[in-house]
Amino acid sequence: MKKIFILIILFLTFGLQSFTQDRKVEVLELLYKQKNYRALLRKTEKLINKKGYEDNELVHLFQAVAFAKLSEDKRYLSSHPEVLLKSTVAYENYYELDKEFGFLQKKSVLITDLGVIYKKAKKVSIQSDAYIYVMQQSNVPQVIQKEQMIIVKNEPGKKVDYPKVFKGSEVDTVCEIPYFSEEDKMITYAKKFIGVPYIYGGIGDGGFDCSGYTQYILNKYGHELPRTARTQHGDIESIKVKHAKKGDLVFFSKNRKKSNITHVGIVISEEGENLTMIHASSSRGIMITDVSTNTYWKPRMVAAGRPKKEENVN
Repeated sequence: MKKIFILIILFLTFGLQSFTQDRKVEVLELLYKQKNYRALLRKTEKLINKKGYEDNELVHLFQAVAFAKLSEDKRYLSSHPEVLLKSTVAYENYYELDKEFGFLQKKSVLITDLGVIYKKAKKVSIQSDAYIYVMQQSNVPQVIQKEQMIIVKNEPGKKVDYPKVFKGSEVDTVCEIPYFSEEDKMITYAKKFIGVPYIYGGIGDGGFDCSGYTQYILNKYGHELPRTARTQHGDIESIKVKHAKKGDLVFFSKNRKKSNITHVGIVISEEGENLTMIHASSSRGIMITDVSTNTYWKPRMVAAGRPKKEENVN
């Protein structure tokens, strides 16, 4: 009986944590966005020596970028001439870890940053395969749009016959029930990406970050959004959180201030129901979260909104 009790406690302690955003990685993202590379470096050094983070590929990648960015600071470089070497060591640590995971971060803007800086440096001491990898990835466009090979049109009373070459990721709508709302179609499409990994800066094939995911999904349905969670918040029509419904966006802030938006998700519940969103979590990739019962997200939810309707110009 004691063993069962202990197992339950362990599940509640660690299992529930896996359903939330990784708070420490979230801090690294914030520091990177603020271009506070010295603080970013200090945080990564502490995390790498912390149990559970020594094998986190994102932490090593952020550290490599922090060192690389600081190598471009002449004052810092003069007192730390080995900074670029330390960047390559951190990058190689990342490379070996992410290789084991199938290169989850290969589309990340962090890789692009490294490639650009290493190319400028000309002489960089990295093992050949890792060097080739970062240079190849830095030349890959950040958004890879797939052309839609098939368009499914729903007609009342008519069953859709899909061709043998049908692939779910190549269509906007997969349903046989007519008269689905645009919001229903969008959420159906959004759910196709559940399980796709989180990639910092990802906005296309292979993975997304939070705002890259919302931008990608809403753009597919005619709503152009800016790139970051904060600018998306400034671009939408604000509504009260209690009125948020399917297809709307919800925004979150670490310090609970609307001026410091750090995360965004798409509402998939109806107004009046438990507020549930689909979003890109740094710990689990694209996933569904019941915000109204989540102890991490609920207190950080600060705003909601919906894409502005385009005015008809005659």
